[in-house]
Amino acid sequence: MGAEVEVQKALYAALSQLGLRVYDSAPQVIDGGSNATFPYVEVGTVAFAPWDTSREQGHDFVARIHTRSRSASMMETKTIQGQIYTRLHLGLLTIVGHDLILIRREASDVIRAPDGSFHGVCEYRGLIEQA
Repeated sequence: MGAEVEVQKALYAALSQLGLRVYDSAPQVIDGGSNATFPYVEVGTVAFAPWDTSREQGHDFVARIHTRSRSASMMETKTIQGQIYTRLHLGLLTIVGHDLILIRREASDVIRAPDGSFHGVCEYRGLIEQA
């Protein structure tokens, strides 16, 4: 499989190991609202760019990890973001067919959604090369 699929699978596996409810795309109801059990995490968009050298083939990627909570404060979302940071930032991912060179968090934010829930977004940048 391609690097895009393998990175998505690796992120999903790493976050699932934390005991978090993880989705690729959370279940939705007809009106567009979430039908997922809160709190949960979504492995969102993972954007790829080639990162090839004369000797190696690889990719630079940015992964958006979404955290959703219906608690009374931002604390639950921020706590989950902290768990994700501890697991991913400068950590290890098992990516079939590729070697992880680096993964680090570049940004994070938490906002209150229109329905009163909290939506956190973290961006992780990674570099991989073919094994």
